[in-house]
Amino acid sequence: MKKKRKRKLRRNIKLICIFLIVFTAGIALFVLIPYIRFTENNPFLERGNEYHASDFVAKTNGEVTSENDVLFTEETGEYRARFIVRKWIFSRQYDLVYRVEDTTPPKISFRESVVYRNPEEDFSTEKMKENITLSEAGTVHVETDYNPLYSGYYTVKAVAEDLYGNVSEASFDAVVTDEEPPVVFRTGNDTKILKGSDFVLSDIISYGDNADPAPRLSVTGEVDTSKTGSYPLHAVLTDFFGNVKEWDLTVEVVDEIPETVPNYHSYPFNELREDFKGEDRKFGIDVSFWQGDIDFEAVKEAGCEFVIMRIGYSHNGELKTDEKFHEYLGDAQKAGLPVGIYLFVYDNDEDELMSSLDQMFTELGDTQLDLPIAFDWENFMNYQDYEISFQKLNHLYDIFETEVLRRGYESMLYGSKTYLETVWTHTDTCSVWLAQYYSRATYSGSYIIWQCSGSGRIDGIKGDVDLDILYSK
Repeated sequence: MKKKRKRKLRRNIKLICIFLIVFTAGIALFVLIPYIRFTENNPFLERGNEYHASDFVAKTNGEVTSENDVLFTEETGEYRARFIVRKWIFSRQYDLVYRVEDTTPPKISFRESVVYRNPEEDFSTEKMKENITLSEAGTVHVETDYNPLYSGYYTVKAVAEDLYGNVSEASFDAVVTDEEPPVVFRTGNDTKILKGSDFVLSDIISYGDNADPAPRLSVTGEVDTSKTGSYPLHAVLTDFFGNVKEWDLTVEVVDEIPETVPNYHSYPFNELREDFKGEDRKFGIDVSFWQGDIDFEAVKEAGCEFVIMRIGYSHNGELKTDEKFHEYLGDAQKAGLPVGIYLFVYDNDEDELMSSLDQMFTELGDTQLDLPIAFDWENFMNYQDYEISFQKLNHLYDIFETEVLRRGYESMLYGSKTYLETVWTHTDTCSVWLAQYYSRATYSGSYIIWQCSGSGRIDGIKGDVDLDILYSK
């Protein structure tokens, strides 16, 4: 038993000695053999940035040197940085594997932050690109609705992409200069207001500008509504290019507003046909819910050859359907009358208009029309309240026409002679529905329909109705 205990003791002592020898050797190796630990393994570095090799050493037990103090980052790809660690007579080599990538978008700068051009002066896409500079090689394209035919401010957006797929955007302004003064629709001259009432200048003056959505109006002189009399004023209207329109006006404060006697003359439909008879034309009417109940069979019997009806009016992107539209549409088609429609537009924004048009076509369904769909924007008596330039208004018609054509219909622009000549600029390229209540049309442009009276009379309708002449194309 004692011998067994001795053998076991010797064996344990031997194991302890072996452990001590191995442990001591390990400590010696740990102390004497150099090592290095990096801040991270396989780091991603940004191309072109400066990185020092020493910044990647997290811990070491010796003296560290590297082949290059600054790591190579000029090109994307995978690279190795070699480190040598020395301690006493020992040295060891370590490699840091890193990858260079480019995730920085190119920087866009402009030679001119605002570019000015005269009307119709060349400023093509290529010319726009000449104003754009990139910080490094890459491609650039521009997005803009710039139109040299119309004065105003346009945004030119530059979209740049470098060789590594990084994209950046920036914008500059391109300005088509303007030498046209604002347009006054109502001067306010000879206005009569009741003594003691409030005087609001915008109630008697309306105006707009081809490029400036909000020309500035200033008036010298005062109106004292507590006293009767004539008050002379001087108005000055200025757009953002400094073009000026000025005029004198007189406002009268009176004890009583005199009654105006309308110069009314009803125009029977049969007289219209006789006055303007010809082989190249047809005679018709346009209607809305104001006409009330309509007997379209009687209308056709009276010689009416077509009808244009209001589908509704749009405001703030919502369509208010004419309460008589579907009834009129069904009855007119049942009577065999060719039909067209018009949309009375209050929208002054592209998104609003597109929303209204979507609703209009939903309301129209799969109805086939014989005549175009008309764009009817005629809110000029308080035009300044809409803060929309003539250029923008014409752009809205472009959107309308494009969408109507895309849906498979024809489009046309409704307007009176005055506004066709002062506001609308596309009259030579679009179909026009002219409104001019006169014994003959004096509008010099082309038109396919003439709305010649607002006080027409025809069997099947109680009261007045608009009369129209459709000319053959």
